[in-house]
Amino acid sequence: MQIKQYVQFAKFMRQLSRMRADKIFFNAHIITMNPNMPFADSLAVKDGRIIAVGKYEETKLFGSAKTERIDMRRKTLIPGFIEPHNHFAMYGDMLLGVDCRPESNSSIEEILEKIRERAKKTPPNRWIQGWGYDDTLISDKRHLTRYDLDRVAPNHFVYISHISGHIGYANSKLLKRINISKDTPDPNGGEIFRDKNGEPTGVLAETPVLMPIYNLIPKPTINKIVRGMRKANREFLAAGVTSINDGGFFGIAPLVAYRTAHKRGAVNIRVYANIFAQVFELLEKEGGINLEKLGINSGSGNDKLRIGAVKIIQDGSIQGFTAALMEPYLSKPNEIGKLTLDQSELDRLVEKYHKAGFQIQIHGNGDRAIESIIRAFEKAQDKFPRDDHRHQIIHCQMVNENQLERMAKIGIIANFFPVHVYYWGDRHREIFLGEERASRIDPLKSALEHGVIFSMHSDVPVTPVSPIMSIYAAVNRLTRKGEVLGVEQRISVYDALKAVTINAAFMTFSENEKGSIERGKLADFVVLSEDPFSIDPEKIKSIKIEKTIIGGEIVYSNREGINKS
Repeated sequence: MQIKQYVQFAKFMRQLSRMRADKIFFNAHIITMNPNMPFADSLAVKDGRIIAVGKYEETKLFGSAKTERIDMRRKTLIPGFIEPHNHFAMYGDMLLGVDCRPESNSSIEEILEKIRERAKKTPPNRWIQGWGYDDTLISDKRHLTRYDLDRVAPNHFVYISHISGHIGYANSKLLKRINISKDTPDPNGGEIFRDKNGEPTGVLAETPVLMPIYNLIPKPTINKIVRGMRKANREFLAAGVTSINDGGFFGIAPLVAYRTAHKRGAVNIRVYANIFAQVFELLEKEGGINLEKLGINSGSGNDKLRIGAVKIIQDGSIQGFTAALMEPYLSKPNEIGKLTLDQSELDRLVEKYHKAGFQIQIHGNGDRAIESIIRAFEKAQDKFPRDDHRHQIIHCQMVNENQLERMAKIGIIANFFPVHVYYWGDRHREIFLGEERASRIDPLKSALEHGVIFSMHSDVPVTPVSPIMSIYAAVNRLTRKGEVLGVEQRISVYDALKAVTINAAFMTFSENEKGSIERGKLADFVVLSEDPFSIDPEKIKSIKIEKTIIGGEIVYSNREGINKS
């Protein structure tokens, strides 16, 4: 009997040793986002997961002589931010190209000088790419043209992308390569801008006309993609982002690059990778792969990299006059934008991937595009009911009350873009939409009232990565000029923080893994310079990210704000 007791005691001691924490964070102001325990002052981590949360008197019991104890000096610690729609892989590649953003250039001439310098270092007949151009913020207040680009790089294939991602600029050599001339008709859902003589100006809008360029651009090597990802990773970590929802790509190379980047330590961030429907369509058409027997679905993978949703685009951008509206643009009374797909084709794609069990994300900015998307989801759900599809409308900027009601009814998630209020709000009011419609963009409060689950994103590279700015915009609804745009759509700090933690985790089927600080969840946290609940709401955007922690490891540090013992 005595031997049996010793054996049982030995088993108990082994079990206890397995519960010994690697790290204990204490003396913290922890906002858990767990309604059952809203606040705590300490937490314990083992093997990258939380094993205890509460008072230090409780969590210290999980320590041993080998446990690292970290004094947080009463700093605010919250769940890691989840950035629910961005173009991380694409942004990394862009960081290796010519920076054409208005923040970096005041005029077209400054941009052209950068392209000229890049051309000097690039052999003829090679590609020069740039990104971030914004015709509404550059001092010239106009689009780039092929004539501009021809002046500085006539012997290269030059392609510059607009900040919206829905407009591109090509020089004459590139236009010739893709067979665009005066006689080329606009493709369905796309537009070739022309001068008064009908000649293409080099300005091209939307995927149907831009796709031939995307198909021609030399595919970067995995090493190059990883190099760009490493740059993007630094920016995202500095913004407190611990998980992302990559907005979609047209091939498998980024998936391979993500896996490689994680293995090399170039990327720390957890990734939910969305894939454009065109990829699966090609796999079936050219690869003979049956979708239902593919062996993957939304959620396949591990806690570092998972397959996300099937991505579809149904319109363009408001600031590019390509979002599909029900009523004309304010400054262009004959323009209402374009739907990318006709209703029958959108219905076909949604039904197909809904039936196959995939999550679906559809880009829709204008109210006419949003109506088209909701109809497609309603038809698919009516024909093939699913209890927990978590389909999403990306941006969802001009959604109206009736549409929100229908979204709530069938469980469509709104992935909002509220920093538009700050970055483009003045121009939405004065150029694009007018006072009434502009005041309703990204109607977060209405979504809350209708019971629509929503998150908030930056759409990098369209705006800088910053969940803090998303919270600021949602709470204050202030434009660059400092004017309030749609005061009735303001939400509380709690609801805004919930959108980039709990809700963002829910939309990737990972609410049991992240989004709040609870026992058993991944040890992904952010340390802030201020408590967002205590600070003046208009000063929220000044909150600094002091530490970013993934799996219990500090992967970014702004300055020494904690003590280790």
